[in-house]
Amino acid sequence: MKINEVTEAVRPGYADDPKMRQIANLGRKLMDMSAKMPMGKGVSDEEIDKSNKMSAFGDALTRFGTDFGPKNMAELVKTARVTPEEAKEFLAMAQKAPEPELKGNDVEPEEPEADDEFDAPDDDAMAAKADRMARGR
Repeated sequence: MKINEVTEAVRPGYADDPKMRQIANLGRKLMDMSAKMPMGKGVSDEEIDKSNKMSAFGDALTRFGTDFGPKNMAELVKTARVTPEEAKEFLAMAQKAPEPELKGNDVEPEEPEADDEFDAPDDDAMAAKADRMARGR
């Protein structure tokens, strides 16, 4: 088999399709909205149920059109266990939601390492120092 036969046989990935990427982004928005809903004391069962369904529907949207995801609206509704009315409501909510704010990496940059790694004390010297300290010398 030649390489061009292999590359032609592979179907285009869903990540390359702008429509599929947009649908997946709507799903991510819904999951994010669900995660940020207040779930403290006094929240009704209906609100908790709505949050759970919103998250499940968002998850199904992120897999829409993939090999193991729903392929059409009927499968989408069935997979997420929502009614068609709830699906329409959630889609409208996701479309109105602002784009998520991208944050930079909050990790502090590491100090550059010393140029000479052999400049530090060796293991034997450190062990001897630890022994002396343990004995109170």
